[in-house]
Amino acid sequence: MNKIITIFLCVLFTAQINAFACERTFSVASHDAFWPPYVIGMSDVFKGTEVDALNLIFKDSPFCFKVELLPNSKRAFTEVRHGRIDLGWAGSYTEKRAKYAHYTVSYRTEVMRLYENKNNTHVVKSLADIFDQGLTIGANFGSYYGEEFEKYKTTHKKQIEYTSATSKRFEMLNKKRIDFAIEDELVGAYFAKENSSIKLVTNIEYVNKDDIYLMFSKKTVSVAELAIINDHINKNETALNALFKY
Repeated sequence: MNKIITIFLCVLFTAQINAFACERTFSVASHDAFWPPYVIGMSDVFKGTEVDALNLIFKDSPFCFKVELLPNSKRAFTEVRHGRIDLGWAGSYTEKRAKYAHYTVSYRTEVMRLYENKNNTHVVKSLADIFDQGLTIGANFGSYYGEEFEKYKTTHKKQIEYTSATSKRFEMLNKKRIDFAIEDELVGAYFAKENSSIKLVTNIEYVNKDDIYLMFSKKTVSVAELAIINDHINKNETALNALFKY
C-alpha cells in the first residue's frame, strides 16, 4: 500500500511541475504541411526548422505551443486577426497586419527568389520583364513578396497563379503550366535538388528580402506575454541564426 501511495504522489508531483512549467498553450497556424526545411507534417505531428525554432524560443519559458494546419497563409492571418489562433509564424511586417498582431523581434531572415523550368526560353532581368512579357508567376495565396510585387497583384493579377501548397507550385513549374515560381531560397533549393528540371533564376538577385517575425493575436496575447517571448528570442539569437543559416 505504501508503495502505491508513493507512486501516486510522484505522478501527482510531476503533473504539478508540468502545470507550473506551462502557464498556457498557444495555438500556432501552419499554412502548409510540406514546406521543407521549415515545416514537414505527418499524422498531425509537425517537424522542421520553424518547429525547432519555437522549441528553442519556448524552452524554459512559461508557455507551450500546439501547431494547427490551416488551408493557406491568408486563412492563417485571418484566424490570428480574429483571435481564433494565437500565433502565426514566418510573418513579414506590414502595417495592415500590425493593426491586429503583436510582432516579436525578428528571429530569422527570409530571401524570396525566382525559379523556372530549365527548358524555359524566356529571358528576364526583373519582375517588370516578366509581367511586361505577359508571363505567369506562381505565388502563395496570402504571402507578402515586397512592395513591387504588391503593385503587380493589382495591375497584372491575371498573370499570377495562386496555390496554397508549395509542392503544387513546383509541380506546375515542372509541367510548364506556369513560367516562374516565387519561393523562399531554402525551400526552393530543396525542390530544385529533388527535381532536375527546376532551377534558380540567377540573373535576378532576389524578389524580396525581409526580417521575419512571430505574430501574436492582439485579441488573445498580452504585451507582457509578448515581452517574455521577445526575451527568449534574444537569449537564443545565436542558436536561431545557426538554425536558419543560408
